[in-house]
Amino acid sequence: MMIEPHDQTRGDSTPYIEDGQSAALSCNEVASLCMKAARGAGMSWGLAEEAGFAAAWLVHHGFDGPSHLYAHLDRAQGLAWGDLCPTVTLGEWQAPSGRALCPIALGATLCDYAGLPEGIKIGSSLKIGKVDHPVLLIPFLAVLAASNDILFDIEWPGGTASLEGGLNAFIHAIAALGGRQVPITLTARAGKPEAAIGGKPPNISAMTIAALNTLAMRTTVPSSESSRAGAGSTTNDND
Repeated sequence: MMIEPHDQTRGDSTPYIEDGQSAALSCNEVASLCMKAARGAGMSWGLAEEAGFAAAWLVHHGFDGPSHLYAHLDRAQGLAWGDLCPTVTLGEWQAPSGRALCPIALGATLCDYAGLPEGIKIGSSLKIGKVDHPVLLIPFLAVLAASNDILFDIEWPGGTASLEGGLNAFIHAIAALGGRQVPITLTARAGKPEAAIGGKPPNISAMTIAALNTLAMRTTVPSSESSRAGAGSTTNDND
């Protein structure tokens, strides 16, 4: 693998990787790259920041968050993000269009409604319509669990997972949910989740990094004749 000095004129968020190799990125690099890629895919800046958080959280715990995020962004291409956000009602959340919900928008909304009647709370269950790549929802549930002393159980057709903290619980849930597009039911119960220590940073494939950078580049403004004409000083600095 060869990593060249970062060329600021390229606008990429990560170093250039040759020979199709993979690389371990820092959490900060992952958050920055994934935020820009999500914004390039059409997310609002607020949701894009949440996407960067989710991908970086997964990387910190040893999982390939960027590949899961790119798969979701790629699947959502051409769709209106507003149609992928949940309509909040008591006991059941659905996407207004009947499409699969964006896990980033769903996770952010769950956090916003924590403690409110329409949100998830101890002793209750919340039915949620089909969710795309629900693995990206796990970072938000982990934050909610840690800050509110909640243990979450997730149920979907053909499977269940308990998020009681600890790396093994996350490994099982992420392996079971990776790549799925399924309706889920969240059940909350009282309990203090076990602290999940960080895992070994995964190698991110060059293909994933390149794909995310392609989306991130959409946030840059291409040069034009007028911008080039206005570049540089308009005064003579010779004394």
